[in-house]
Amino acid sequence: SLTTHRELQETESILSGLRDSHELPDWFRDQQHAAWEKFESIPRPTRKDQAWRFSNVDLLDLAPFKFTPELSDDDRRNVLQYSRGLDEFSGRMIFAGDQLIERNIVSEKLKKRGVIFQPLERAMVEHADLFRKYFMSTEASLGSAKFAALHQALVSSGTFLFVPRGVEIEAPIEIFHWLRGENVSVFPHLLLVADELAKVTVVEHFRSCDQRASGFTCGVNDLIAGPGAKVTYVCAQNWGDNVVALQMNTTAVDHGASAMSLNLNLGSRY
Repeated sequence: SLTTHRELQETESILSGLRDSHELPDWFRDQQHAAWEKFESIPRPTRKDQAWRFSNVDLLDLAPFKFTPELSDDDRRNVLQYSRGLDEFSGRMIFAGDQLIERNIVSEKLKKRGVIFQPLERAMVEHADLFRKYFMSTEASLGSAKFAALHQALVSSGTFLFVPRGVEIEAPIEIFHWLRGENVSVFPHLLLVADELAKVTVVEHFRSCDQRASGFTCGVNDLIAGPGAKVTYVCAQNWGDNVVALQMNTTAVDHGASAMSLNLNLGSRY
C-alpha cells in the first residue's frame, strides 16, 4: 500500500525536520525554514545556563516525540464529548493533535463589527498583512529562544483573534487543546490582538486524553492590548502526568490598556 507523507511523519521524531506544509503561504514557510535553522543552531540548554540552572534539562530530550497522527472520527467525537467548559461563550475552537476539531464562529453581529476569529492557517491567508504584523513579533527571552524557534518551525494551527477598535466582546472566547496518543507532540498557538478601547476575555484549556501518556507540548501565547484596551486571559492547564510542557507567553500593553493573565498549572511533569 502507498504510504502518505503524513503517515511517514507519524513514525518520525519531531527532530527529523519540518512538516509538509505546502498549503501554507510561501512567506510563512520561509519563516519556518529560518526558524528551524535557528533552532538547530542554538545549543541545547544545560544546568550551567543561568536561566536553566534549577531545571531538569534531562527531560528536554525531544528525540522520542513524534508528530500527531491524523485523528479518526471516533477520536474526534470523544474529544468533543469531553470538551466541557463554559456554559456561555462568544466563540469556541477545539484542537486535538494540532487539528481543528470544531469551531463555533462568533456571532454575525461581531463579524460585522470586524471581529476575526480564525485558525492560524486561514488567518495568514485571508488577513495576511494583519497576521504578519503581529505573529511571533516579540523576541523570546529568559532562555526560551531555542524552543520559541522550534515552535515557529513546527506550528501548524492555532487561534488568531482580532478585536477591532471599540468593540467589546461580552461572553468569553473559549479554546481547547488536546494531546491524544503516546509520545506525540503539539504546538498550541494563540495570537490575540485587541485594538484601541477593545475588550475581550479568553479562556484556554490544555488537556490530555490519557493522563498517563507521555507527550510534548511547546506553546506560544501572544497577547497584544492596544491603547485603552482591556484583555483578560485565563489558562487552565491539566496535561497528563508524563507530559513535558513548555509554554512561552508574552504580553504587550499600550498606554492606558490593561492585560490580566491567570495561569492555573495543574498538570505535566515539566
